[in-house]
Amino acid sequence: MFCAGISSAATMAVTAPLHAKELKVITTIKPLHSLIANVMGDKGKLDLMVSGGIDPHIFRLKPSNIRQIHNSDVIFYIDPDLEVFLKSIVKRKYANFLAVPIARQTNIHLMPYRTSKIWYRDENISKDHKGHKEPAAEDLHIWLDPSNARRMVQIIEETLSRLDPANSLTYIQNAQKTISRLYTMEEDIREKLRPLRQESMIVYHDAFQYFEKSFGLKSVGAIALKSDQNPSAKHIKILKRLAKEKKVTCVLGMPGAHPRIATVVMSGTNAGFGVVDPLGLYIDKGPDLYFELMTEMTQNIIDCQDKGDLFEDYHNLK
Repeated sequence: MFCAGISSAATMAVTAPLHAKELKVITTIKPLHSLIANVMGDKGKLDLMVSGGIDPHIFRLKPSNIRQIHNSDVIFYIDPDLEVFLKSIVKRKYANFLAVPIARQTNIHLMPYRTSKIWYRDENISKDHKGHKEPAAEDLHIWLDPSNARRMVQIIEETLSRLDPANSLTYIQNAQKTISRLYTMEEDIREKLRPLRQESMIVYHDAFQYFEKSFGLKSVGAIALKSDQNPSAKHIKILKRLAKEKKVTCVLGMPGAHPRIATVVMSGTNAGFGVVDPLGLYIDKGPDLYFELMTEMTQNIIDCQDKGDLFEDYHNLK
């Protein structure tokens, strides 16, 4: 069923007379831009709001962005709780553009954020560390699940075909090719990561669970629940103990993460340190970005298993 939960502008936009002008599409983050670019091909005009290495969590709308949105036919985004800069725009009713919150569409798999920084449980850990308890918000890194990516492509195709029926055959064919490519990518990644299914990881920030669960990986805890949090000394101590008990082989950081905390957590283990970029901040935008992002994450996780000397090298530089 098409786009349940679309803003009220949707009905007006879809039922309005077709425009002879070129379809103008705008989106927010690079992974979504990449999937849209695959479906659109050479039809219409596609713009990206959050470009370069800017984190969408801290992005701020400028007047030029607002004009860009109002001049578009459709804006695709994940959810106002991810792209918080859109909240003031999408909560209003506009007849001139269609707003599509991808995470609110049917058949998108959503998972709650883990509300404790330690999600591996045993008797000793549970006694010492009860975790940070609060109502679980939804984890909106939905594109890291390939099955969600395929559904996103379908949503994009259905939306574009309704807005631009003259080019619907192109959109359908492009979507089919993209979905086939996504299946191939998923199987390739699954085979590469299969040997790591019994290994344990610790992540800096809990942003990878869709990827983990899609490919059978196992993380046991996070240094911080949110990217702007600093861990307490008590939490670092617990993580250090957990790393030894579970024989953690890798700690995964995000762009900008400093290995200093990892050196403490991983001291006394053979774990490595790697950086994964779930937003593709430093990958050139375009149709190939999504596939490069997922492939790079895979390779960085594999490489992370064999970086035990990193911490010695880091200490030698101090």
